Amino acid sequence: MAFTDRSDLFAAVHENGINATIGQLMLQRPSMFNYATILFTQALSSQFCLPIAPPPGGGPLFTVEPQLPVLGAPRPLGLDWCLQLSNVSVDLYPGNTLTLPPELDPIGSQQFALHLRACFGLACPNDQVVENLTAEMEAAVAASMLPGRPTTGPATGPAGGGGVQPAPEDRSGRAAAVQPVPSTNVLCTCLELFGVGHFQGGTIGSDPQQWLKVRLDGLEVVDLVTVPPSNLEDIVECYLRLVLRLGVLPRLIVPMQNLVLDITRMLRDNGTAIGQHVTLVPAAVSADVPANPAVDHDQLKVFFNLKVD
Repeated sequence: MAFTDRSDLFAAVHENGINATIGQLMLQRPSMFNYATILFTQALSSQFCLPIAPPPGGGPLFTVEPQLPVLGAPRPLGLDWCLQLSNVSVDLYPGNTLTLPPELDPIGSQQFALHLRACFGLACPNDQVVENLTAEMEAAVAASMLPGRPTTGPATGPAGGGGVQPAPEDRSGRAAAVQPVPSTNVLCTCLELFGVGHFQGGTIGSDPQQWLKVRLDGLEVVDLVTVPPSNLEDIVECYLRLVLRLGVLPRLIVPMQNLVLDITRMLRDNGTAIGQHVTLVPAAVSADVPANPAVDHDQLKVFFNLKVD
């Protein structure tokens, strides 16, 4: 049966042609396969996980993306990052080019298999940068606790309800600008990925014309790539450490004044008046009190002295 017995016109493209086209796109349009923050055009230009060859006809090396937010930070903080896709290849049904992992093998009728390598890099700041930013985050939280200022701590529910913590805003009510977290240390990790998908035709939105669409049906991470060396654990630890040190812990600060007991007021409330004002204040760190607050014997301890005015 001739293909035109089924329709008036017939067109086909072999998987070799698709893979050759992908290879040319990677050479001519590297920005379709490489994504990074703007700093990778400047201080981090040599810190990509994989080198990017300039396209023969000129053009951008990568697509610029916004910085990765540090979740929970009292003020918006952003980390620089890059994502690079390489070794992209396609295998059309019945699938005889790619060796798929058991979770995806074999591909079904009308499906295709996909293989690629994905490399992710995160600019992880050093401890000194984090310490300086921690002080800034704590100052922002402390300022929000002053009388007449909105609370920055965990929300009990905004005016609209739902228990959602709103994004930080500047004094004009607009979303606050993101403050970059400086770093020149990019940690990289690469993964081998396999996927299966299918093609379908249809309209998009209100446009009546037919479009060829690509749909992903499954994805599997096969293994970590060791060249370049993988830093996946270091990347996860770096990001979670930043979330804790710059996001969660600064919101847990408590004014020491809230821990001070006013003995004079306590006695007066119980019907005993004295002629002087006596309060309890935190003891200064000294040889007798080497740490205040102190953590030992499974306890959090705070030491106080009597102050008579």
